[in-house]
Amino acid sequence: MAHTLKRRAFPKHIFEQLSKNDCQSFIEAIHYTTEAETTSDVKDALLQFQNLFPFSRVIGGLARLNAKGAFDGFTNVINVSYPEEWIRLYWQNGYFEVDPVFRTALQQPGSQHWQTTYQKTGSDSEKQREFVETAKKFGLVDGITTGSADPMCGVATFCSFASNDTIDATRYLPLVEYFGYHVHLALLRTAPASAQSLDKCVRQLTLRELTILNWVKNGKTNWEIATIMGITERTIRFHVESIFTKLGVTSRSQAVATAIEHGLPNVV
Repeated sequence: MAHTLKRRAFPKHIFEQLSKNDCQSFIEAIHYTTEAETTSDVKDALLQFQNLFPFSRVIGGLARLNAKGAFDGFTNVINVSYPEEWIRLYWQNGYFEVDPVFRTALQQPGSQHWQTTYQKTGSDSEKQREFVETAKKFGLVDGITTGSADPMCGVATFCSFASNDTIDATRYLPLVEYFGYHVHLALLRTAPASAQSLDKCVRQLTLRELTILNWVKNGKTNWEIATIMGITERTIRFHVESIFTKLGVTSRSQAVATAIEHGLPNVV
């Protein structure tokens, strides 16, 4: 007996609140998301959606999951309008370990209103409180994150729309969730071939070494990286040598090439 696939019902109620022009723009954003063939295409579609609604920042990407379905690192990150300094802090300070929205997204795929999640999870630690307060300083006061996880393939997608003010979740969460389904497919479709694997040599790198290697990838000198991270150039040289040893390379260009090949998070 043939099985009938359960189709998602068309959520016409979420469009009733939109004007004719808003509906057209929303459908256009979905169209370009479904047609996206590159990360640049996805970036353009996300920007169009951000500009349609009261969001000031948007970022999306993929995260790796280990055999137990737990977070195992970022792969392709599409930054549309998040502050680069915030991304650096998020990675360098390990905020992904305490970010209640991101942690919930990996455990319970779907869409979340940030303030609601913050209230449910509370402030579990000083580092979590630091994360929330630091985010606010960068204009990331409230937002909506939508995501989907595929433990079988070891990958999860996420997309966050942020605002420097409180968001009307009742109005905008259903719209982001509907759009997020198409973003999920686009992120998987346009991800680099190495996005779903992380070679052992790269996994051996510490969080600080990964941060330094990312700055090396972006063309920064040891002195520039030391200035950015607030540590001595000698310390940077020490970490760079450690990176070379772990990756089995002898130059900065070889280190970057090896890391990218084996899954170093790529922020575009």
